[in-house]
Amino acid sequence: MENENVTVTVKTQQHKSNAPWILGIIAFMASIPNILCATVCAAAIAGLSETAKEEAAKQGDTATQAAAAGTSDAMAGILAALVIVSLICFVLSFFGKTRLSVVTGLLMIIGALFIVLNSFVGPGNILWGCVAGICYLIAGCYSIINKKRIP
Repeated sequence: MENENVTVTVKTQQHKSNAPWILGIIAFMASIPNILCATVCAAAIAGLSETAKEEAAKQGDTATQAAAAGTSDAMAGILAALVIVSLICFVLSFFGKTRLSVVTGLLMIIGALFIVLNSFVGPGNILWGCVAGICYLIAGCYSIINKKRIP
């Protein structure tokens, strides 16, 4: 037997990860209690601002009336934005293995930061908002990494 020089080449291929859509489902399930708690907090603040508005009307203070009305509207707007961002991030998590994975990942990271920042509205939101935000953040990172991998 002769000594032959044999060259062996081993290629490792990393396949695209399913982590973005799995984490997206987990994050959306964690978002449900977050959204419900934010709804309760928004309703409570709306009730308090309505009471403050009525008290200001009795005293004739128009500045307090305007501030109370603005508080109620702001909480409703924040709640609507939280629901919309959660739904958008949930839908985007299913596009983590497509050609748009970098854009999807960046949008999910931005949505995760929005959800985490809004989780400090009420005491119940902190836990669920942070869980949902962290899951969307990790899913966004995996989605960006998936761009470099093969299908």
